[in-house]
Amino acid sequence: MKNIETLKKGKRSKKVKVLCSSRTGVATCSQIAGEIKKFLRKNHIDSEVIECKASDINSLCTDVDLIVSMTQLPPKINKPVISGVPFMTGNKLEDTKKDILKILKN
Repeated sequence: MKNIETLKKGKRSKKVKVLCSSRTGVATCSQIAGEIKKFLRKNHIDSEVIECKASDINSLCTDVDLIVSMTQLPPKINKPVISGVPFMTGNKLEDTKKDILKILKN
């Protein structure tokens, strides 16, 4: 799916990569990844959402645009990081979604 405004201008949209992590990379991660995919699709953002365990982040984060994590990450990761907690609790979820759009559209 391509960004509608980009299609009108005749340009190809960039596919964004989002890394979604939780402690074990299983149920919580899958739930958050599904919500992020729906949200990005709704906003016409072509994306790839990758699920992983927190211990795998260092090896997978080199070519991603954003990391959404349920755990604390080491400060040496030089990628934008957003907490995945609002996707589970609903608390400040709209603010989190706005932050995601701001990061991915820049």
